Amino acid sequence: MFSIKRLAAIFGMISAVAVVAFAQQPGTAPTQELRRERMERREKHREARGERMKMRGHRDRVVAFRELNLSDAQREQIRAITQRRLDATKTQREELARLREKRVDGTIAAADEARARALREEIGATMEGVRLETESVLTAEQKARLQQLKIERKAQREERHGERKDRREQRLKQRQERLNKTVL
Repeated sequence: MFSIKRLAAIFGMISAVAVVAFAQQPGTAPTQELRRERMERREKHREARGERMKMRGHRDRVVAFRELNLSDAQREQIRAITQRRLDATKTQREELARLREKRVDGTIAAADEARARALREEIGATMEGVRLETESVLTAEQKARLQQLKIERKAQREERHGERKDRREQRLKQRQERLNKTVL
């Protein structure tokens, strides 16, 4: 009937057609989905880090205010200042959250990126206003103590940064040594 050569030729042609057909299938959907998942993971990581940093900043302020021995009137004034500024930036923060969602979805335009930068700057300026207005409530002694606390915190941050840098360099050195051992 069929010789082995003919069967091999038919099988080869079928395989070639199958490979060509398989190669022409669109592969963009999984790639876009993977890209979206990666962006979502990055955004979650950024948000979690932001929350940690926000809590660290909040904790630092609470500790600082605790050490300043604020009067009840000062505490109430500071609470009112903070609440008023938060209410003033509520719509900006909500718009920024919507733009962040667009970024995660991958549908953000250049104009949206520029708007997000502008919103972050506006919110930052408002928070700077909170800091200045809050400091105006403090007495001269409390301001001096607050300045001292800031200097101490900055020194601690720099120390932690140096330690992290040393650990990173040590890990890189160990990794390089392991690579050198495997090459030899």
